[in-house]
Amino acid sequence: MNIAKPACRFVLGMVAWWCLVPICSAAFPDKPIRLVVPLAAGGGTDVLARLLGQKLSERLGQPVIIDNKPGANQLIGGDFVAKAQPDGYTLLMGGSSMTLLALSKQPRLDMRRDLLPITIFAETPYVVLANRDAPFKTLPELIAYGRANPGKVAYGTSGTGGSTHLLGEYLAKMAGIKMVAVAYKGSGPQTVGLMAGETQLSIDGIGASNQLIREGRIVLLATSGSTRTSVFPNVPTVAETLPGFVAKGWYGVQAPLGTPKDVIDKLHLAIAAIAAMPDVQEKLSGMSLDPGKSTPQDYARLIAGDVDRWGGILRDAGIVLD
Repeated sequence: MNIAKPACRFVLGMVAWWCLVPICSAAFPDKPIRLVVPLAAGGGTDVLARLLGQKLSERLGQPVIIDNKPGANQLIGGDFVAKAQPDGYTLLMGGSSMTLLALSKQPRLDMRRDLLPITIFAETPYVVLANRDAPFKTLPELIAYGRANPGKVAYGTSGTGGSTHLLGEYLAKMAGIKMVAVAYKGSGPQTVGLMAGETQLSIDGIGASNQLIREGRIVLLATSGSTRTSVFPNVPTVAETLPGFVAKGWYGVQAPLGTPKDVIDKLHLAIAAIAAMPDVQEKLSGMSLDPGKSTPQDYARLIAGDVDRWGGILRDAGIVLD
């Protein structure tokens, strides 16, 4: 009888603890949230994080602090969040380019296994651009020219092994043509090289090129999404010529592994509601972005698909990421 009483008290104590866990989680958040940006202040990811942070603070009733931790190709910020306490109070605003960290020679961060996906906040197609004096004005004309002139199409990239480089390799593979990659130190110099005629082709983010396209200083051949973009609705997708070619840039929110599911769900619902707000959609449209729509499971599949796609392209092209 004396043994049974302590055992009973232990069982009752464990039941009480398990009953309290959801109550504690349900109180989330009861203190400020830190949203880490793995890039410097002032860039596109930072602007999006500040927009989201303001709305998230209003919706959840707690301050959201933007913490810029740039460096090492976004590894510093990503690693900081991956190692943070898994309680929902430290989050990451990650971009699609972070999936490449899983493919480096000695990967230190793999978004598939080191972080929990919450939801995509915004997404955008890439654009296939041509110099206005190039001997092709449409994607089919580019493919025909490339097949007739192997190795004579030079395309600019924002750096070796980056997303624009891999997209060029992806396009060349799907089209059955051979192109020469010319690496620049960033998207700005890449665009300058295209306009100057140093390259005939470029693949870049739609936001960085929007005004130049509208001014006729560069030619938009196609966009890379699964459907035509509302920004340039009359321009065909790559997939209309090369079925199966789909690639999008995205910006989403992740949490450390072990973050409670009910906290993830609460954050997902809050961010999804913010992305659906008319004023937020207007601001995203002004940045040539579309609001994201994804469950945590959708987001996880997208990350895994991107890693698989870029990994295959890297292997085929013989590119090794340091």
